[in-house]
Amino acid sequence: MKWTLIYFDDQVQNIEAYKEFLSDKFNVIGSNDPRSLTTLLQDNNPHVILLDVHMPYIDGHELHKNIVDHPLYNGCPIIFISGDQSDENKLRSYEKGGIDFLPRDLSPEEIVARLTNKVKFFLQMSTKLELGNLSMDVKTMKATVNGQNADLTLLELRLLSNILRSYPAPLTRSDLILRVWGNDTVKPGTINTHLTNLKPKIEAWDHQIKVREENILVQKAQKKI
Repeated sequence: MKWTLIYFDDQVQNIEAYKEFLSDKFNVIGSNDPRSLTTLLQDNNPHVILLDVHMPYIDGHELHKNIVDHPLYNGCPIIFISGDQSDENKLRSYEKGGIDFLPRDLSPEEIVARLTNKVKFFLQMSTKLELGNLSMDVKTMKATVNGQNADLTLLELRLLSNILRSYPAPLTRSDLILRVWGNDTVKPGTINTHLTNLKPKIEAWDHQIKVREENILVQKAQKKI
């Protein structure tokens, strides 16, 4: 399985070059516009994010803060890359929270090795959510019921993880929309549709997701007679 890497760089040729030499281990999702952040986080569950420091609209350091503050950010490592190897740029990148700084003139082999090490450490620190016979790893975004893989979409996994995190307290529709979609433009009825699709996929779970007016909660499932 390839890991997912989101790469922001205003130079499209850089994105294409990295897609090529990282292709053995990474599925690179590239963007030359930092304003596409929400869309990329909605559509992908990254294992690592790579940021060019010097970009128009939003520079890499400001984008790092936007990512960390974003409700869809999954905690994966964020790494800066730049042709500016000045001590000032490196120091600022680390001060802003980057866990590594990659100079542009590094060999492809070293870049792959450093990215791989960061992802492996991230996965080793993986956080699991468990309730009854359902288990979910929020880093790899995999869910199982009775040890069997639940074939859920990324959106369904995000819904489920947020509901589990809130348990035993209920979640309001508005809070769930903000956590899953990152904005409040989604219609509340959309949640009902996605929960309807989710429930049959985790039918063997010994708990149930219930919708009570504006609240979403989890209850122990009643035993079938």
